Amino acid sequence: MPEFNAAGAKLYVLSYDEVDALADFKEAHGATFTMLSDPNSEVIGSFGILNTTISEDDHPWYGIPYPGVYVTDADGMIVEKFFENNFTVRPGPEQLLAAVKGEDVQLAEKRSDYQGVSVEIEFEGDSLPVGITRQIVARFSVPEGMHLYEGPVPEGLIDASIQLDGQLEGIVAYTPITPETIPMTLTADGHTLQVYEGNVVLRLPIAQNGRAIEKDEEGRWVSIAGKVQWQACDDEKCGTPEEQSFSFRVPAAFTVMADMGPGEGRVPSMNGAEHFKKMTDRHGTAS
Repeated sequence: MPEFNAAGAKLYVLSYDEVDALADFKEAHGATFTMLSDPNSEVIGSFGILNTTISEDDHPWYGIPYPGVYVTDADGMIVEKFFENNFTVRPGPEQLLAAVKGEDVQLAEKRSDYQGVSVEIEFEGDSLPVGITRQIVARFSVPEGMHLYEGPVPEGLIDASIQLDGQLEGIVAYTPITPETIPMTLTADGHTLQVYEGNVVLRLPIAQNGRAIEKDEEGRWVSIAGKVQWQACDDEKCGTPEEQSFSFRVPAAFTVMADMGPGEGRVPSMNGAEHFKKMTDRHGTAS
């Protein structure tokens, strides 16, 4: 690897931020190096470093790159690069200076103070008949010292939630069932938000109205799809928003119904019409 004069090295920063934001950063921190704005992620995309862990659906952070550094020689050829999947991790200055000077760079095992949140998603139940609710359950394992947000949250933060695919027809979601939260005041802007700590279980009750049923030779089915999203933070910093998709195909089954009319799944031996008449008569004669 060729040797370079570190004193003559030049530093350029490419960011998804707007020009005004970069100007404010330079002024606030007294930075003297060149900062380049790429608000449409054209250069970021051409380098293949677009952060694909962030969804495209109007998220304000969609477009940021994976955090990384390219080291080039005097002819602009890349001689070393450092990239991380974790937004909160950066290479130290010692590694960068060693690369600039052409020294062998021994990359240590990647470490981070931020430990990721894991989530398990399941459909609770063995079927989804019409008129019967089941639950989508998301079980988060949250490292000690971290928390997840309950909605609503200010712009720029993501609350922990279970969301159904907006294209689903015939699947109805009800009010989520969530654990207790504790208040936390953000020092940056004074907002007080509700947060989940420890292992968190979110439940989303759902039902289907018959329009979601698919039929084939093997039976009647309902397809359910969506995503779980969250953002883990500690008292000082937040990780990037994360999400995990889910998809279930479960038997639609039949709701047990009396014989008050035609239809699949009805049980004539229940004498439903007779019982319904007695009920209406009782209602009509009640004082």
